[in-house]
Amino acid sequence: MKPDLSLYDKVIVAFSGGKDSLASLLYLLEEGVNRDRLELWHHDVDGGEQFMDWPCTESYCKAVAEALGTPIHFSWRKGGFLTEMLRDGHHTEPVQFESYDGKLRTVGGGGQLLTRMQYPQVGAIQSGRWCSAKLKIDVARAIFSNDERLAEGRFLLVTGERAEESKSRAKYPTSEEHTSTTCKRKVIQWRPVLHWKEKDVWRIIQDHRIRPHPAYYLGWGRVSCAFCIFGDKDQWASARALMPAGFRKVADYEKDFGKTIRQGISVERYADMGKVFLPEKGSIHERLALSRDYPLSMARLDRDEEWKLPAGAYKKAGGPT
Repeated sequence: MKPDLSLYDKVIVAFSGGKDSLASLLYLLEEGVNRDRLELWHHDVDGGEQFMDWPCTESYCKAVAEALGTPIHFSWRKGGFLTEMLRDGHHTEPVQFESYDGKLRTVGGGGQLLTRMQYPQVGAIQSGRWCSAKLKIDVARAIFSNDERLAEGRFLLVTGERAEESKSRAKYPTSEEHTSTTCKRKVIQWRPVLHWKEKDVWRIIQDHRIRPHPAYYLGWGRVSCAFCIFGDKDQWASARALMPAGFRKVADYEKDFGKTIRQGISVERYADMGKVFLPEKGSIHERLALSRDYPLSMARLDRDEEWKLPAGAYKKAGGPT
């Protein structure tokens, strides 16, 4: 059931840069949500040093937001993925976020002394997949709890999960009360594309003539981290071919920890089992994917340019099960 969008003081889109969060944003615009009540939140999983994510993702998100005339705010856990992974008897780092006045806020941190010294594990959050919880879910909760704009009122948090992606996501409710709700702040999490098929996602992106994230053109079926723990063997083989230095760093940490991402097999061995699916070397999409400066002019197609379905569309891709 679609909520009454006019009832909310702010409509916030958790915007990863992937196709489903993009489709959610475009749907809101089609439904007439005023841009003065709409904003995008992007949680930067690396939080500084490039490690697991695509180099272009932050600038791609900025370019799409500017092309569509929607404000975007960035947030992260200090030190990001790498610092959280390397916790060795330490507290977790605080959350940092861009506030409405342009200032950088630092909040939280501390808590339990913990040693990780291992990658998140493939599986549910409850079984050790800490990356989503620590680098995204908890970051959003920290913003709600510490941004004075959000202390009171009604807020809609829009996320892009789809039932078609996995059996567990198929069990998600379309909407539910968010854990950041208080007696003065009502937050509802809404999944507008939960029951959409992938063809519906690509249709709305094509209708608005938005260029998808470069990783889709390189053959990735979903956009999360470039070195996503859920990647299948072909994704790992392709990531190694595309970003050999980054892959080497990921593999070396596995050796240091003596613990692999996938139980019983290293990323090197897993990549050896896969087949590289990249297009020709030096393509424009490769250059865009590896750049930290995605140009605004590329976010939306020119009037006479043909929109083309990317190579990763309708492709089996590793992801939460």
